[in-house]
Amino acid sequence: MNEQEIDIRQLLVAFRRHLYFFIAVVIVVVTFTIVYLNRLPKIYDATATIELDVKSSDVLGKQIDFMQNQGAPNSRLAELYYNTQYEIIQSRAVAQKVLEMIPGDNVLEYLGVDLTEIPPEKVADIDPIAIFLKRLSVNSKKETSIIEITVEDRDPEKAQFFANAVAEAYIEFNLEKKYVETKDAARWLTDQSISLKKSLEDSEVSLFEFKQDNNVLATTFEAKQQLLTTKIVKLTDILTTQEIAKNALDAKIEEYSKLNLDNPEDAFLKEISNDNKMVDALKNKYFEINSQIREMEQFYGEKHPKYMALVAERDSLKEALRKEVELVIRSYNLELSTLESEIKKNRSMLSTAQKDALELNKLDINYSKLLREVETNKKLYDIVLERSKQADLSSLLKNNNVRLIDKALKAKNPVKPNRPRFIIVGFAIAIILGFGSIFVIEFFDTKFRSFSELEKASELPILAVVPKFKPPEDAKFPEISFEEKSKQSLATEAFRTLRTNIKLGNYDKNIKTMLVSSCLPHEGKTTVSSNIGVGYSIAGKRVLLIDADLRKPRLHKVFGLEHEVGLSTLIIGDCTVDQAINKNVYEGIDVITAGEIPPNPAELLESSRFADIIKQLSSMYDIVILDTPPVVPVSDAATIASLVDGVVLVVNIAKTPKDILRSAIAGLKKPTIHLLGIAVNNFDVRQEKGYNSYYGYSYSRSSYRTHYYYYYSEENGERVKKKKHK
Repeated sequence: MNEQEIDIRQLLVAFRRHLYFFIAVVIVVVTFTIVYLNRLPKIYDATATIELDVKSSDVLGKQIDFMQNQGAPNSRLAELYYNTQYEIIQSRAVAQKVLEMIPGDNVLEYLGVDLTEIPPEKVADIDPIAIFLKRLSVNSKKETSIIEITVEDRDPEKAQFFANAVAEAYIEFNLEKKYVETKDAARWLTDQSISLKKSLEDSEVSLFEFKQDNNVLATTFEAKQQLLTTKIVKLTDILTTQEIAKNALDAKIEEYSKLNLDNPEDAFLKEISNDNKMVDALKNKYFEINSQIREMEQFYGEKHPKYMALVAERDSLKEALRKEVELVIRSYNLELSTLESEIKKNRSMLSTAQKDALELNKLDINYSKLLREVETNKKLYDIVLERSKQADLSSLLKNNNVRLIDKALKAKNPVKPNRPRFIIVGFAIAIILGFGSIFVIEFFDTKFRSFSELEKASELPILAVVPKFKPPEDAKFPEISFEEKSKQSLATEAFRTLRTNIKLGNYDKNIKTMLVSSCLPHEGKTTVSSNIGVGYSIAGKRVLLIDADLRKPRLHKVFGLEHEVGLSTLIIGDCTVDQAINKNVYEGIDVITAGEIPPNPAELLESSRFADIIKQLSSMYDIVILDTPPVVPVSDAATIASLVDGVVLVVNIAKTPKDILRSAIAGLKKPTIHLLGIAVNNFDVRQEKGYNSYYGYSYSRSSYRTHYYYYYSEENGERVKKKKHK
């Protein structure tokens, strides 16, 4: 939500920044629109309304029309018909009839063609029909058969004339077309009736000969088919019954053959006894004797003569029972044989009936074909004969399916150009072009236009915004803002804010060494590093400023020092630390200049000797500030940044390009480098309205009370606190 609000605010700021340009674009475009509108000719239109009946010519009748168009839906046919008529109305044939109605001989002049501007030899190449058709339009009212014919012209009377002329020409064209169609149809129908009569006679003869050849004169194919169908159904039912009976006999014979006569209680023996009385009598006698044998065995035993006589009688009955069962099985086999013979005959009869039915079906196909041909030819002949008579009558009538509903009226007001719409569109285009121009300007603008834009691009906090300042002419150190008068202390307050924000933003860290660099040269990094040092000195810190820019050093110029002996000579060992330090150059600040410019500054700054020097100096001072070369042109700042506790990047918001800033930050974003934030330098207070001041720092001019600043200096080997009145 916050990002969206900031983006809207930035858009508003950009719009306000280019407000006059936006207004100029809108005024120019609207003025051009009005001028162009006034130069456009006034166009009038006139509309004639006709009704178009979708029913086509009824010469061939509904039956034949249906047969010819039965593949297409009615709605589709209607749509095709209407579209065809639209094209006819806008055809050259109708347009030619309209031009023939023009009064006078000069058609081009009546159409509004200025012949004075056209060479005489090219007049013949002008197509008046094409000119007229460009002004003609045809529209239909939704879900009606009403057609509107509209013609546009600079003269309202001519527009009225042309619209009515088109309607009349189309009605006349349609009448001529229908008359020609009717005459042609009548001639065609007469020819067809003769041909169809002969076809009908030929088909009737073919049908008679077919019935005579296949003996179907006395009866019909349908009757023969019914007889055969009944016969096939009856034979099928008989065969089904016989097959069931045959299966039952097969089952009985199979089971009776397996009959166990030693067990008169066998279920099949009971079943067979139900069918054969002799078997039933023998079985009952067997059961009776068998019962007597069991009684005799209990009283007399197996050796008694009566017992033995009964056993012999039982065996005789068993043998008789077996013979009787065999006779039953033989009778079943005989019955089965008879049944199989009948089934065979019935199957033969069924096969013959089926073949006859198939042959009759084949004949019926040819018969139906001949019969349909006779009926079709008869129907067509009757229809054509009837329509032929109707066509002769229709040719004598002038019936038309097009009627004029409303004639065109003379227009009072022009339809083109539409002034309100034209102006609204022009104004809308002006607004779009204005905003588009602002967008293009902003898109290709590489400068930062707001602090929020700078903070978002860098992903770093803005520690302070240092305005432009100009110390008095008699100032000893012109680049030190603390040399200003009290009424011009905006820059001084900015550097105090910078020092405070560094402390507050890193309250859990002890920042003893600090690097100050910039993206590009001439952004004021040396001025900022010097003033940061002064700010810390006033706060009671022992400060050491080191000019680590071994390519284009400037720190010695700020404080008016010589730089023959400095950091370069200290690194290579040509001097000691005490010899390199310039003591108390500004109210408690010590400075090490760059020294003589070496041929290999990068190698010196990457050496372990330099790292040891930084450690040694950080133990001697409360804060050590290094002024380094810009980040983008050379890699010195990135090399030194890993040796210090924090890095401050100086940016001139009005001059530093966005891509350069991103490149500089990308070169410093490493795990071993701690970026403290950005110090915006050389800010023009007069441009304050173009920037967001939500950081809580206002740059409106105001007076400050008198302040007392304290600093420390060395006197007689001791550190003495002194007060400076500002």
